[in-house]
Amino acid sequence: MKQDYICAGALTEDALTGAVSDFLYRVRPHRERLWDYYEGQQPVPKGEAVRGRPNNLLRVPFPRYITEVQTGYFLGVPPTLSYERPEEGRIYADLPMDYLLFDIGRDMSICGEGFALVWLEQSGVRVCRCDPLTCFGIRGGEAGEPLRAAVRLFKRLDNSVCGMLYEEERVTPFTWDGQRVALGAPEENLPGHLALVPFNNNCQTCGDFEMVTGLLDAYNLLLSGAMDDMQSVANAFLALYGMQGTTQGDIDEANRTRILSLAEGGRAEFVVKNLNHEALAQLESNLRRSILELSMTPDLSDEHFAGNASGVAMQYKLWGIEQVRLAKERSFLDGLHRLLTALSGSFALLGTPVALEQGQVTFYKNLPQDHTALAGTLLSLSPLLSKRTILEQLPWVKDAEEELRRKAEETMETEE
Repeated sequence: MKQDYICAGALTEDALTGAVSDFLYRVRPHRERLWDYYEGQQPVPKGEAVRGRPNNLLRVPFPRYITEVQTGYFLGVPPTLSYERPEEGRIYADLPMDYLLFDIGRDMSICGEGFALVWLEQSGVRVCRCDPLTCFGIRGGEAGEPLRAAVRLFKRLDNSVCGMLYEEERVTPFTWDGQRVALGAPEENLPGHLALVPFNNNCQTCGDFEMVTGLLDAYNLLLSGAMDDMQSVANAFLALYGMQGTTQGDIDEANRTRILSLAEGGRAEFVVKNLNHEALAQLESNLRRSILELSMTPDLSDEHFAGNASGVAMQYKLWGIEQVRLAKERSFLDGLHRLLTALSGSFALLGTPVALEQGQVTFYKNLPQDHTALAGTLLSLSPLLSKRTILEQLPWVKDAEEELRRKAEETMETEE
């Protein structure tokens, strides 16, 4: 679903009115629906309940599973940034980036887009996650063109709606009366960059389980109906044949003693719905497999994920989620570069000129690793690779330059 608003002309009150209306009445309801799926609050598409009959509404948390697996694989091990200037590395390390980027990654997985906000305080530069239910971007042309502005909406204590329009040159407050936008006086955007930064999950700004919501509804409907049928069996009607003289007192006595006395030639049997358990189990299995396959999410409960699988076989099993990760990485880098550029501009205003956006970003797949095998492989490659390159492959080494410096200090102390 296209979520960014397109505005090729000037961002006038009329243009911003169209953008806010489009977000509030089209984009935001869509994102709220996806959040309902993630939180297990989505509706189950059943008919109206009939009095006296079971009406189970089961919601299997597949969306949460898909989001946590996809986000954990992509950002479970935080990306690292390497800088030539140690000062820039220390400044980046002091920012709460690990938690921030993971939270944004979760928003991307659910809604297709996440947001970060940079601002200045007297105590320093601040950065935080912004709720994607209140933010959207504005592009200057087709979806592939660069972002030109971003908008954040929020409610005041009196429940009136207002917002901020973030552009590179200025920040403009505005109010919303339910029909139109009224722009306030613009303020200079001191860092000179977009302070509200979007992160897209992919080029379509599509969430990780958005394309399988129909299958999710079918799965929940199947399990809810199956549970209704099972409960109906427990509460089945008892049919009596050849028992014309049976009274209500006889029925009450049978309920009390759990004994039913049948007349000669009489018989009793429960009226139950014949359930084809094999067909239900097969349909459940097919839906489950389709949900995971089409969302490119591995089934970690699959017995084939045992530790004895070969490396090549494991790569084939993770091929789908690896393609998703690569697409996420390409889109994520664009948002991360914007965020680091905004942070650099903010630090420059405080008298600390840095270029955080020039850091070398390294992503890590969050997978169980055989450290013994990894160490053996790196040892065999040591004649061909530099020490820094070898250290960068070790997941427990966060800063290869710092590790080399420590090693050099230890060597000097030993020689002394």
